[in-house]
Amino acid sequence: MVSTSAEAVYGLFNLFLTLGTLVGVVVGAYMLYNILRYKAKEDKPAEGEVSLGELPPPQGFPVKLLVSIFLSAAIVLSLIVGTFSILEYLESPPRDALEVRVIAFQWGWEFVYPNGATVLGEGRIPANKPVKFIVTSRDVFHKFGVLELGIGIDAIPGKINYYWTEVRVPGTYEVRCFELCGPGHGVMVGKLIVMEPSEFDKWYKAQGGG
Repeated sequence: MVSTSAEAVYGLFNLFLTLGTLVGVVVGAYMLYNILRYKAKEDKPAEGEVSLGELPPPQGFPVKLLVSIFLSAAIVLSLIVGTFSILEYLESPPRDALEVRVIAFQWGWEFVYPNGATVLGEGRIPANKPVKFIVTSRDVFHKFGVLELGIGIDAIPGKINYYWTEVRVPGTYEVRCFELCGPGHGVMVGKLIVMEPSEFDKWYKAQGGG
């Protein structure tokens, strides 16, 4: 994967996809089994079966019901635990992470660095080093999103959200707003430039940082 955040997000997606596919296959196979089973029988009910309108006789221990409840609960709990584990991971950066403040506004992005440097539209971060994004908004709801890196952070006025990643592949990645935020939403585009650490250090020092 290109980044640690993409690895975590797509891992969660694969968990949902796998469990969803498994449930679909099991339910579909059971339905097909019952269709074929009862289609082969005569219209007249056999001994022990009931006709339309009759109440079924008392049944024994409800094994099928308990199994279905147990499996449903296990699947739901797996999805809940997986989701919250990934969210906790993405919101808990390493202590040595570079902090980059991202301020959304209609219709652009402002990147603020620890040395006070402010850049509009084009954020820069080092490759293979943890980066902590501190995200907020100046006006309305936005969402700081970099699809290739698995980044999606709500930018809410008066609230700070955190998200971290470590990008493994240098390059230029497109930043977009993932929240419908007004008539200029479609042009609210920026760049996240991932640089080799040595190149980033030179750029950072040129902005006034140590």
